[in-house]
Amino acid sequence: METVTLPLGLDLAAVAVGAIFGALVALRRDLDLTGTIGLAVCGGLGGGVVRDLLLNQMPVALTSGSYLPVALGTGVVMLVAHPQAQRLDDLLDVFDAVALGLFAIVGASKALDAGLGSVSAAAVGVVAATAGGVLCDLLSGQRPYIFGPGPIYGLAAAAGSAAYVVVERLGASIPIGIAVSLVVTVGLRLLAVHRGLSTPVATETRIPRPPERAAWRLSVRGRGRERTPPRR
Repeated sequence: METVTLPLGLDLAAVAVGAIFGALVALRRDLDLTGTIGLAVCGGLGGGVVRDLLLNQMPVALTSGSYLPVALGTGVVMLVAHPQAQRLDDLLDVFDAVALGLFAIVGASKALDAGLGSVSAAAVGVVAATAGGVLCDLLSGQRPYIFGPGPIYGLAAAAGSAAYVVVERLGASIPIGIAVSLVVTVGLRLLAVHRGLSTPVATETRIPRPPERAAWRLSVRGRGRERTPPRR
């Protein structure tokens, strides 16, 4: 089984996009310089590190000399240029969706190569695509974005990761798998952002609680008081 290996430039571009969003989370939460650089690194490298640890492999971010400098450099650039970066929100949505798809593809492919089953491989792809964002949210004191409410994010990664696994299991070539997965992930994510598609809030779909049973009160002769028997 062949593993997807992205061109280094494309992989580093995805890392840079993740680092941009990590830095933006820090800046919007008024974190200091250390916090901004730290969240940039988490956003850019967190998903890949968690993915490799799940697969019992040495994180590529530590074995390669390119990944960490890109994440750190992006964080520094964001400290200087973040007011201008606010004007690129629409373009960043596209980059973020592509990065989400790429991380999901590489994660699922590496999991398949490690011998995991289809469902587990797709799950690793989702973790690789979303773990960086989850780490950024947790470290900045926020609820993870993928748990909503908000435009579909984790579901887009899950759909793209599953699409890649299905296409690969059907015996199609890797470029076809990549293309199908990217179309699914990027299309669903951008559609969710621009159309406001989101999963239902749990409180809107919960099952109503059954009416409580009336308490049975038994009279105890000779004691002049009542008691409620313990529930079983």
